Amino acid sequence: MQIEVFRVSRKSSVLPVAVVLAGLALAGCEHPDGMALVAASASATIRTTPQPGAASTTATTTADTTPSAPATTTPEQPPATTTTTATTTVEPPKQAQVPVEPPAPVAPTRTEVEVAEAKVVELTNGERAAHGCPALAADDRLATAARAHSADMAAQNYFDHVSKDGRSFVDRVKAAGYPAPGAENIAAGQRTAEAVVKGWMDSPGHRANILNCKLKTLGVGMARGGSYGIYWTQNFGW
Repeated sequence: MQIEVFRVSRKSSVLPVAVVLAGLALAGCEHPDGMALVAASASATIRTTPQPGAASTTATTTADTTPSAPATTTPEQPPATTTTTATTTVEPPKQAQVPVEPPAPVAPTRTEVEVAEAKVVELTNGERAAHGCPALAADDRLATAARAHSADMAAQNYFDHVSKDGRSFVDRVKAAGYPAPGAENIAAGQRTAEAVVKGWMDSPGHRANILNCKLKTLGVGMARGGSYGIYWTQNFGW
């Protein structure tokens, strides 16, 4: 593993420092400006049979000596039976209107790379907190620059702070829209966020960038490919 550290101060030129470990590479560089993120219905049928009315009696009387005919009683015929059908509609009970709350927004699923990058930011801030430095704010512009550099190193199979086209980390960070680049750490071969942060903390140059309390922001980029299999970049900003 190769560890390469580049440091640039305000008044000095680039001072390369190389450390050889087995299978991993690290390099750090700082900016020239300073030390180096529902109804229902029902039907009912009612049958009504009135009681027969009182009987009607008719008597015939003859004023002669002929014996009177027996009285004839003719009861009135009861009225015909009638059938009445009634239909009743039962209204359902009214239910109280319950307001429907909109579904809670679903957080987008992060990729494996995004999870690893966020972990590096978390671990870096953990190290800073342990040493009395304020947390670095994650910055999308710095992350864009860091991702692009890691992807470029993986695609073109090189490991350096200077891109194949000759651009420095200052050039890349400014091109991503961040006006005040601070420092850069790079690494290759480490398989986890924990491993890469530990590697940087074990290297004086990278450790100095991570623990520079004056730095304010951080962007992290990870990419797979190249001879090391995985590349990491930290870009810091003032």
